[in-house]
Amino acid sequence: MTPQTLGLMLDCSRNGVMKPEKVKEFARMMADMGYNMLQLYTETTYEVEDEPFFGYMRGRYTVEELQDIDAYCQSIGIELIPCIQTLAHFEHLTRFECYEPYFDCTNILLIGDEKVYELIDKMFAACAKAFSSRRIHIGMDEAHFVGLGKYLDQHGFQNRNDIMLEHLRRVKEIADRYGFRPMMWADMFMRLNNGGDPYPEHPIIPQETIDGVPEGIELVYWDYYSADKKRYDTQLDAYAKFPNKTAFAGGIWTWVGFVPCSEFSLAGSEAAMRSVHEHDVDTVMFTLWGDDGKECSFWSVLPAIFAAAQFAKGNFDRADIAARFEAYTGYTFDEFMALGAANEIADPPTERKNPAKYLLYNDPFIGLLDKNTPPHAAEQYAALAERIASSINGRPYDYVFDVIQKLCAALSIKADLGIRIRTAYAADDRASLEAIATQEIPTLIARVESLYAAVERMWYTENKGFGFEIQEARFGALLQRLKGCAARLRAYLCGELSAIDELEAEPLRLLEKTDGETTMYHLWQQIISPC
Repeated sequence: MTPQTLGLMLDCSRNGVMKPEKVKEFARMMADMGYNMLQLYTETTYEVEDEPFFGYMRGRYTVEELQDIDAYCQSIGIELIPCIQTLAHFEHLTRFECYEPYFDCTNILLIGDEKVYELIDKMFAACAKAFSSRRIHIGMDEAHFVGLGKYLDQHGFQNRNDIMLEHLRRVKEIADRYGFRPMMWADMFMRLNNGGDPYPEHPIIPQETIDGVPEGIELVYWDYYSADKKRYDTQLDAYAKFPNKTAFAGGIWTWVGFVPCSEFSLAGSEAAMRSVHEHDVDTVMFTLWGDDGKECSFWSVLPAIFAAAQFAKGNFDRADIAARFEAYTGYTFDEFMALGAANEIADPPTERKNPAKYLLYNDPFIGLLDKNTPPHAAEQYAALAERIASSINGRPYDYVFDVIQKLCAALSIKADLGIRIRTAYAADDRASLEAIATQEIPTLIARVESLYAAVERMWYTENKGFGFEIQEARFGALLQRLKGCAARLRAYLCGELSAIDELEAEPLRLLEKTDGETTMYHLWQQIISPC
């Protein structure tokens, strides 16, 4: 069965908030491709009355902005649905002292506390005013420690399924008052009953949990991590035990750095949609997240978005999809897929990897991820930079291609820089260290500065200004570190330093990978230093 509702979810909460006019542009493109639903994921990036710290200095959408987007979406046949949180993922509020009483632990609200439900009521009131749709996504995913903080202190240990269901019932009551029909991420019902595993091979769901989910709650089975159809079959069969309607959410990988995982997105969405068709799932959406800084342009994954819509229609012919894509965009399918190739060096492209991010920020002296650098990475990045440059020729998405082209140009030096520094230092190869310090690093600095300028252009083209300070801080740290490493190499070579501490330390294997095997390691603060 072809899904009746086919949508995308755009993350507008992880540092970058898309400009309203760009949301409209994206919605127009979605409608052309056959989508009819758009969700804006906003943890706290929307205006809530009498809550001034809600989305404070984060680029939150005003009620008027959302109403304007909503009216435009209605005019082109797109249902705009609020996608918020009502349990976890409130880390942005935890920094404000006034919200401390609202939390159980980590980023999880304190279930059972009336202040919490008063706040959630305000959230629903805000959504009711801003959106015409009365479908709403209430979140509730990844609440790993629910009931184990303040709640535990106040009530003693309680069955955590029961705690979740208690909260869900309270939120459903609030939704009912505003006429909303909620859907929710349903992973916690799997996690709490299967040792924390959201995708168990043999799912266990107690009957009391099945019976306890309120009528009218749509359960969203989300899974972004597999290209194995059997896994989707198993999970959809398990969710079918609930009397509630099941929706499916797949992932189009935009959340591991500036470069998407394009091939993996295609493989995962194709496997998922083959299963979805067999299970007669009525509502399907694909998520575009912005974890760890919203570095990746959502336009960089146009082939995966286009293909997912074709898969939903039952068309799995890649050649036909590629021809349709070129007719619609004016770009070949392969041109756009090359943007993801920077994450596909040395490994099967259907694996989730992000060397393009961690090799950029991997420290030249400490080199936590040196062992995950393929032997010929620099050469591959140089060739890829040339390939992508050929697609920059005055077309609408030049600015997206420009970022990844300049990233590849920087990585053609940076990818193995730390390895070469350590090798030359160990061999007392002073000529090589001199060349690195006086020629290569200055060239790399110039390329990083050029990359920064391209990222800045992309950011302000697509997003509100809030959040770019994070990118400025990261690039500033990278540039200063490169300058500092070059200065210390020069000091060592002229005898001002007798040794370089970091290069004297014996490097260890950070991950259980073979040398040269790339991996997924996408959190900036974990890449740059163990300190």
